[in-house]
Amino acid sequence: MSALSGWFGIGTVVLKLRVASGLVLAIVTIAAILYLPTPWLAAFLLLLCLLAAREWAKLAGIATRAAWLVYAITVSAVVAALWVASEDSAWLAVAVPIAATVFWVLALGVVLTYPRSRIVLLSRSTMVAAGVVALPGAWLALVQTAKAPHGPALLIWLLAAAAAADTGAYFAGRRFGRRKLAPRVSPAKTIEGAIGGALAILAWGVVGAMYFGAEQSLPRWLALVAALFVASVTGDLFESAFKRARGVKDSGCLLPGHGGVLDRVDSVIATAPVFAVLAPVLLDSY
Repeated sequence: MSALSGWFGIGTVVLKLRVASGLVLAIVTIAAILYLPTPWLAAFLLLLCLLAAREWAKLAGIATRAAWLVYAITVSAVVAALWVASEDSAWLAVAVPIAATVFWVLALGVVLTYPRSRIVLLSRSTMVAAGVVALPGAWLALVQTAKAPHGPALLIWLLAAAAAADTGAYFAGRRFGRRKLAPRVSPAKTIEGAIGGALAILAWGVVGAMYFGAEQSLPRWLALVAALFVASVTGDLFESAFKRARGVKDSGCLLPGHGGVLDRVDSVIATAPVFAVLAPVLLDSY
């Protein structure tokens, strides 16, 4: 491990913490997907949503415990309303992920125009409202994916796709990174890292096509993972811009080696609604 850490130019302890905390989170999440009934899985995903919401709220400027409690109740109420309404309304199950996807398109605009867009990220009311759209939208998209045909396997594949993009970008960037991808937003991220992430998620798309028996639809799988990659990068860079505007390095400290929960799931929050919108159109196995 020490040699590997030295090769990538990072400390042994940091790498071990990052791998260990990521592995624990992955094991717990996969076990929940495989063994929990859908209502309990939805509750587990709500817990992760609220942990991310706590950090989002702090970044948005909600500092007091009472204000956070109101925000948590609001997010939970939106999630509960979506859970109940989506059971009886097929259009809502489609409309909410579309709305969340539109949010991430707008978020990409914020990233591309930073630092001019910093005023948006510093607007407490705007970012509080954004969290109420993005977080419950991602939650519903994940739950809808779990309820689809081959749902548990598709959900694990989706989460692994986001992880593949993050991991490929991390290690490729550490080893080969030279040219900055978005220096005003995140100076550590490089074009070489982005290429590594793209290659990793495209390879994972091939695995998905083979596993789900849709080899004849490989171009559509690759189109899907290309969209997921753009969403993953957008989620990552948007959170980086959000933190940079607020002058903080991490969204929290709950996950050793990663920072906060939001630091770990930012790409999932962005990719989940995109997957929920595109998968029924592009995948034979959905």
